[in-house]
Amino acid sequence: MIKDRFFLLAATFFWGCAFVAQRVSTDTIGAFAFNGIRFWIGALSIVPVVWWVSRKKVPDFDAPPSFLSLPAACAILGFILFAGASLQQIGMFYTTAGKAGFITALYIVVVPILGLFLRNPLRLSHIMGCLTAVAGLYLLAFHSDGQPLNIGDLLELAGVIFWALHILIVDRFVRYYRGVYLALGQFIFCGIYNFLSMPLAGETLTWAAVLASAIPILYCGIFSSGVGYTLQIVGQEHVPPTEASLLLSCEMIFSALAGFFILGESMTLRELSGCILMSIGIFAAQIPSRIVFNPGRNETSPDR
Repeated sequence: MIKDRFFLLAATFFWGCAFVAQRVSTDTIGAFAFNGIRFWIGALSIVPVVWWVSRKKVPDFDAPPSFLSLPAACAILGFILFAGASLQQIGMFYTTAGKAGFITALYIVVVPILGLFLRNPLRLSHIMGCLTAVAGLYLLAFHSDGQPLNIGDLLELAGVIFWALHILIVDRFVRYYRGVYLALGQFIFCGIYNFLSMPLAGETLTWAAVLASAIPILYCGIFSSGVGYTLQIVGQEHVPPTEASLLLSCEMIFSALAGFFILGESMTLRELSGCILMSIGIFAAQIPSRIVFNPGRNETSPDR
């Protein structure tokens, strides 16, 4: 439905601009403290939506596996969200908002590859798009003088696996439970995981740090977490994961624009060339093409 696709596109706008807020917050507060508060604010911000939805008639859902209760589903989603958000936020200490957005968007080419484990077919366009995107990543993240990946870029790259897993698992879980319930639950669990990680990382939380980071925390908590992730889950109820990942990839464009207009970030010609190649690869990966491997069938066939 058009409405669901609009929800996903709107989520990318809030996420893209959130890279700026996350970058600004690195000057005043630790990564786990920031994410812990952010996701609990996100949970609070959607409580009215959950209450409103709970008053409506329950739609028909598939019966979940016996081990997958609603709290268990939320705990799983919350941990994947925690892993991806932690790697992303720590990486923001060492890289720019624009570069982080483009590297994060690589989850779009990872989704169909990981989808093989869920018996989804792999197409020729997936392979070609992945190779093109990796070539773009090399230009974007590797310096011309031969220096290795910036540690921030490397952390953003590691987080790509978890963002891809999040899309695939959300696609499974919305078959069993309402999207807003999953959104609320994953925020609560994600906040818990972050607060438990604070002492392990040597972080301390003070009112001074919270007040100094108030604007980034509120933006990321209400708009990026509460609104953005809820729009993603609700939108994915009726949009296939591969198409959803294509729409969600637009966050890289919004992150680069926000970084440029708000923070004054710029890229070299080499880095811009890498962004262009990554964009081509990411969008090419979504083009229908011949199936080269289908774990659900023994033969290959063209897309129909």
